Amino acid sequence: MFQQARLGLEDAERARDAILAALTPGDSPAALAIADEHGVPILLLRQDGAPARMLSRARAKAYTAASLGLDTVVFRDAHVKGRQRALDDWGDPMLTTLQGGLALRHHGEVIGGIAMSGNSTTRDEALARVGLTALGLEA
Repeated sequence: MFQQARLGLEDAERARDAILAALTPGDSPAALAIADEHGVPILLLRQDGAPARMLSRARAKAYTAASLGLDTVVFRDAHVKGRQRALDDWGDPMLTTLQGGLALRHHGEVIGGIAMSGNSTTRDEALARVGLTALGLEA
């Protein structure tokens, strides 16, 4: 019988708590999205003061990472920019090439995606990585 590890709400909350604890006073209000292996949100969070568009961006980053099994920066560099393709060529309006989304893996299998939006793209990725580490998962 086929069995696959899955992310649950408790996992998402653990990642959220680690990320919130890692925020510094210099960070801008941000948004967090954690999705299952299909890119469907498990947890969405927008801090007070964060523009609504940040939540949309975080959701798109988590969706992209989960559904493609690639960090968003890898998708951008290897499959869009590196091949001179437009994002529209992929036929999925939810995909994004914005850095800050990470695929979550358990024993090599993609089980979800995690993403932040609201700060620099490198800071967004660093914060998402805090959540990944809190879950004890592979990138």
